[in-house]
Amino acid sequence: MKRISPLLLAPLPLLALLAPLLAAPAPAQPVQPAGESLQPSRTYTVTHGETLWSIAADLTGDPALWPAFYLANRDQIKHPALVYPGQRLAIPEITPATRATLQRRAAEFVK
Repeated sequence: MKRISPLLLAPLPLLALLAPLLAAPAPAQPVQPAGESLQPSRTYTVTHGETLWSIAADLTGDPALWPAFYLANRDQIKHPALVYPGQRLAIPEITPATRATLQRRAAEFVK
């Protein structure tokens, strides 16, 4: 079954949600809990039509964890809404504590 990118379904609302993330200065608090890092545990090759949101949903079951994938790959992802087929992304190991922090951060961007 072919997956439809959320960017194609509603580009303006998605971009409106991402605008604060892209325009905001770096958060005062770390994205991950102190002492923990988003260390890559494996890699993933992006296919046509995928987004960080869809990749996070497929690999973790929670699309709101997409910031972890962006943070682990900032060296090759300049804009979190743009990933390209063939790109090899590092997939970070997400602990329960890191998951909770990322979910809180994602909720802050939606407000």
